[in-house]
Amino acid sequence: MTSAPPVPRPARGTLWRGWTTPLDLAIAGGIGVWAILEALLVPSDSPIAQLAFAVAISAPLIVRRRLPEVVLLVVAAAFVAHAATAGADATFNPFPSLLVATFTVAERVARWWLAALLGVVPIAAMLGAEELGYFGSPGIEAAGVVFLLFFVGGTWAAGRIVRLRSLSAQTSAAGAAQRAAEAAASERRRIARELHDIVAHSLSIVALQAAAAERFVDRDPARARVHLDHTRRTAQSALDEMRHLLEVLREDDATYEPQPGLSALPDLVAETEAAGHPCRLTITHPERGDELPDGAALTVYRLVQEALTNARRHAPGAAVDVVVDCGDRLVEVTVSNGPPTSAHARPLTTGSGNGLPGMRERVRLYGGLLDAQATPEGGWRVHATLPLGVTR
Repeated sequence: MTSAPPVPRPARGTLWRGWTTPLDLAIAGGIGVWAILEALLVPSDSPIAQLAFAVAISAPLIVRRRLPEVVLLVVAAAFVAHAATAGADATFNPFPSLLVATFTVAERVARWWLAALLGVVPIAAMLGAEELGYFGSPGIEAAGVVFLLFFVGGTWAAGRIVRLRSLSAQTSAAGAAQRAAEAAASERRRIARELHDIVAHSLSIVALQAAAAERFVDRDPARARVHLDHTRRTAQSALDEMRHLLEVLREDDATYEPQPGLSALPDLVAETEAAGHPCRLTITHPERGDELPDGAALTVYRLVQEALTNARRHAPGAAVDVVVDCGDRLVEVTVSNGPPTSAHARPLTTGSGNGLPGMRERVRLYGGLLDAQATPEGGWRVHATLPLGVTR
């Protein structure tokens, strides 16, 4: 059987630089108060030794998470030493301290065989104290042994279960983070290919406009200046897209195909309506939308495409509203849908879970923000803001 990985120690910044926590202080304090009161209430020829023993079995619990093995051994050793030196009339039971230390060892020690070996220590300490006559006449009955094994074994098993569940939760969280990272990386590769196409297309336009300007520079300077103006604006747009391109991973399988923009949004709406969704598209200031940089227009298209796909997947039959607000400095995209209709009460598919990370990655590359959340009516709303002229 392989050893499990260790549970991470408390992070720096907790009490005493990670040596203890408020819960540990509370446990140690509660057991300490109980032990001191019992020591004071039990008649003894040596009350100082009684108080020292009460402190010895409670104070180490303060650092039980940081030093679980040491704490268990110290508590057990203090108990056996006290049993060997104290009289039978000076008895009080350190069983709660031993159980807390046993639980901590089972929860914190990575190697199962070492945790199991340490789990025997409190049993040995109790049996040794019994043989020393700490609880009265030496010797222990079989029923007492079974009782001891039940409580110590149950405590050890509970600690081990808590450890395994904690490790399982950490593994699940790490897996979810890895899947999100892989989805974002895949989306970055896709964006890189698309931006590669945009830049290639822009550079071809620059070459054509420059050639036209060269032909007219002598016989029609005004017309040549028009071509040069187009060349400058196209080159600037290509430069902006190149900045984005350098932000993402590249692959060498670019297709040099024209990329969709706002003009292709009606086709997406038509596809959604054909799938059984009442769908409405609103584009405010469409003349500004026509002037969007190719990369920003492509991002808007992909956002709407993914949001509509999610609506068809998770809310079949629901009405969908698509709003694209083209401002002077900002483009806002809002796609909202209602709950599934009664005829389609359940989602058609579960999906891969990569849509939102991909949309968020696209928006982030253009300095924007994405908010996606459920609506009070039982639907879903995706809202993205995309600043214009911002590069990251």
